[in-house]
Amino acid sequence: MSVVKNLRNSETKKKHIDDVQTQTVDEHFKLILEDKSTYDPDSPDVTFNDLPDWYNDKLYKKGQSFYMQNFLSMVVANTVGLIVVLSVPEILKVLQYTKRSSTPHAAFKRYIETLLHMYNLATNDPQDTNSKWYKSMNAIRWYHKMATRRTKNSGIGEISQRDMVLTQFAFVGYALVSPTYFGLRSTPEEEEAFNHLWRVNGYMLGIPDRFNLCRKDAKETIQLCEKIKGLYVNYLTNIPSEFNDVMRNAIDALWYFDITINTDAVLYFTYLLHGIKYKELGWYSWLNLKYRELIIKLYYVPYIGTILRICYNYLIHFLIWNVQHFPILAWIKFGKQNVRLNLYPKH
Repeated sequence: MSVVKNLRNSETKKKHIDDVQTQTVDEHFKLILEDKSTYDPDSPDVTFNDLPDWYNDKLYKKGQSFYMQNFLSMVVANTVGLIVVLSVPEILKVLQYTKRSSTPHAAFKRYIETLLHMYNLATNDPQDTNSKWYKSMNAIRWYHKMATRRTKNSGIGEISQRDMVLTQFAFVGYALVSPTYFGLRSTPEEEEAFNHLWRVNGYMLGIPDRFNLCRKDAKETIQLCEKIKGLYVNYLTNIPSEFNDVMRNAIDALWYFDITINTDAVLYFTYLLHGIKYKELGWYSWLNLKYRELIIKLYYVPYIGTILRICYNYLIHFLIWNVQHFPILAWIKFGKQNVRLNLYPKH
């Protein structure tokens, strides 16, 4: 396997990302599928000086604003994304080896920390090197570097750039290709801002420009995301034998963040999103699903939708504060000392 040695190689330093990426979406998709490049475990931490030359502060912050204005929708879309990436055998192997999703307890720390890192990236200024934006960005990079070193030494293999892009899709793809499933309504300008947000995030996470899922405009990114979504249909149709255990650990862990979450309702929705039939639901799971569908429908009702969106966004803010400071149910289940989060392992 070839190894991507730097966040930006000498060629991409001289070129704009638009000049580095393939000319067509089909070529980009083919590159993602076939290239064997891996994540660089020796890359240094990033600072303000590492922002790409094409970084647009106004556009990035508009993307952050769009994310926070649709906070509940984004959290739900990200949750679906985090579930579907478990269907990728190579990613699942890494997670199993690192044991960060091996039990509901381990999964609780992993997924709550991921949620909090996404919150930091959406609410802090990338132009301030001392902000939580860089603490979270470098914490995520640290976990990737540690994981790829450990899996390489064990003979399992390294984290590939393909894995990185498939995971990037988990945070950007569904909001762009299936917005109505999540109650999202966006203007073309907001789509471009969201595209830029994740183009920058992908770059700073260590994804080379030629792989970065986010292309020169939202239209092309949506086209590429549609192809990635089709790839996930294949993965979900032929899930690895270990998928169910790890997936249930993940959803069980998220219950300590949101006690209304239901495993079968989430999976039914996830499979529906990909045009795949799921098993018949029990009465509680069915009611849970219908409750969530009703909220999404009401999001599109004039005035009512605006009020609901604001209320649920505040609810998510409260849940994030609560899980950081008073995760009482997790304390009862796992013990107070066992659920302490370590958001910044290097600090």
